[in-house]
Amino acid sequence: MLSSRRMLAAASAAACVGVVATVILFVTASSRAEPTRSEYLAGIAAVCRLYGPRLDRIRPPDVAEPANVIAAVDLVLPLVKAQLRRVRALEPPHELRPRVERWLALHERRLGMLERAQAAGRRQDFRSLSVAYVDFALAGSETGRLAREIGIPHPPC
Repeated sequence: MLSSRRMLAAASAAACVGVVATVILFVTASSRAEPTRSEYLAGIAAVCRLYGPRLDRIRPPDVAEPANVIAAVDLVLPLVKAQLRRVRALEPPHELRPRVERWLALHERRLGMLERAQAAGRRQDFRSLSVAYVDFALAGSETGRLAREIGIPHPPC
């Protein structure tokens, strides 16, 4: 009978420790202030400064030359993926969240276009390659417009 009481006491103590740990985690997470608009935009600018020059060194290809489009897409795609990963890791302030999520969704859509272009290039489907690459380029204007509304540095990431 004594061992049952000890087991019950140990279980109660463990439950209390779990509740206390949960409360501490909640309070710690809640007390962390979200970034300000300027802090968030500074984070975006830092990512742009890292990837922008690398992307700028890649010459935009002439769509009429599939080999150049394939080469450019192969160089651009990993950089765009890495840049998007870094931008997604930044927490936007509450006030910007809906527009930032829309902006990131547009980036994801453009990333998909580049991936389709790369896949078409590997299949030597030059028509699909050109269409996907042109779609990628044209979708940049909407992404850029939304970036300017948010206050993201130009040229936008």
